[in-house]
Amino acid sequence: MQRLPFFVTLALALTWLASAADYKLKDGTTISGDPISFTDKGVVIKSPDKLLPRTAWTNFAQEGLKEFAKNPKARPFVETLIDEPPPGDAGAEVNVPETPVVKRPWKQPKEAEGKPVLPESPGLIAGMFGTGVGWLSLFVFYAATIYAGYEVAVYRRRPKNLVMGLAAIPFAGLLSPITFLIMPPIQTEEESKPNAVEQAALQAKEGHKEDEKKGVALGKNKPKVTATAKPVATAKPGAPAAAPAPSPVKAPPAPGVPAAPAALEPVVYRRGETNINKRFIETKFAGFFKAVPGPAERDMWVVWVTATGGEYWSKRVVSISQTEVVVNCPQEGGGSLDQTLQIVEITEIHLRPQEG
Repeated sequence: MQRLPFFVTLALALTWLASAADYKLKDGTTISGDPISFTDKGVVIKSPDKLLPRTAWTNFAQEGLKEFAKNPKARPFVETLIDEPPPGDAGAEVNVPETPVVKRPWKQPKEAEGKPVLPESPGLIAGMFGTGVGWLSLFVFYAATIYAGYEVAVYRRRPKNLVMGLAAIPFAGLLSPITFLIMPPIQTEEESKPNAVEQAALQAKEGHKEDEKKGVALGKNKPKVTATAKPVATAKPGAPAAAPAPSPVKAPPAPGVPAAPAALEPVVYRRGETNINKRFIETKFAGFFKAVPGPAERDMWVVWVTATGGEYWSKRVVSISQTEVVVNCPQEGGGSLDQTLQIVEITEIHLRPQEG
């Protein structure tokens, strides 16, 4: 009975040795022990003296993976990592028998009965004159050329009959709108005149030249008036009264001082009689562009009549461009409102005195 524990221990040791195995790693080392835990991250092996940390499956060589494959618990984790050996005849050449190709003689296909015949395709020019769609396209192009001549004549202020007549010439009429579009527009009499800014600059320049000729600089030769006290003479009793002293003569106005502006008169400008555009408005209503109107413009209204039937009574022109003008219109309840008007829609401009 005393030898029974010895034999039991010996049997257990033999059993452990029988279950333990050697697992080769990729670095050439070998791990001996009994695997006790299997996961997708690796395996834990218990060696005779200690418990090894978990080792990843990718660290084992093919021999070690095949050893783990013998264990049913580890087979699902290592079977995808084991390289399958190539078949024995993988390196041998494979002879594929050639399939003979039977050449058949070409035969003309039979034409189907009742098949429609395709029309002949003419050229571009022949197609334009040979179909109804072509004639319609030519007519639309011809009308568009004449209309382009009309628009160019209006834009460049050229005679409409001349531009549209040249545009009506077949084929060569296409050059008429292009030629007149390149040419500069004809300026009207109002546009040929200098605007308010240019007039003021010319007047200042002429006045400066005139002062230089006379040798008088503006503001330098003004007469100086000095007050002197004189003794007052007292009349003796019974003496005749002295004659009154003559009144001083007013000095002439200094050169360069502008005269008082003339009062504006009521007037009406109508489109057709007058070319209403940016230059015309700047020239005729230059005083209304000031932030503070002068004495001549203070008692006047500028009434703008548009093609839509609207009337806009304003006291000042805020700004202007080639296509539109912004006017400041006073309101009945107080304050003012800026209105933007298209110049092409303005049919009349009235200059009226303020009543009351």
